[in-house]
Amino acid sequence: MLPLRPDLAALLTASLLAAGNAVAAQALSPLALSCQGCHQPAVNAGTMPALNRYPAEKIAASLKAARDEPQPGSIMARFAQYLTDAEIAALAAELGAPAPP
Repeated sequence: MLPLRPDLAALLTASLLAAGNAVAAQALSPLALSCQGCHQPAVNAGTMPALNRYPAEKIAASLKAARDEPQPGSIMARFAQYLTDAEIAALAAELGAPAPP
């Protein structure tokens, strides 16, 4: 699991509260839980994809793009701006679809 950095604490707390108890019950890191707050089928099936359908490489690329070239009003950019490449890789591995055998 990723360690929780102090500069993300307030942002993650708000996300977890908004996500509800069903998401919080999962065995994910606090940062992964914040992603799941929006990226789960029960919440935003029509607008935000469930992350477990995407390979870790695609998730990592999306996070790096959100961090390095943020779009105006992007919620992902608000999270990604604080992440290092190592944190992005660990988060993508935690959330992404399992690699095929």
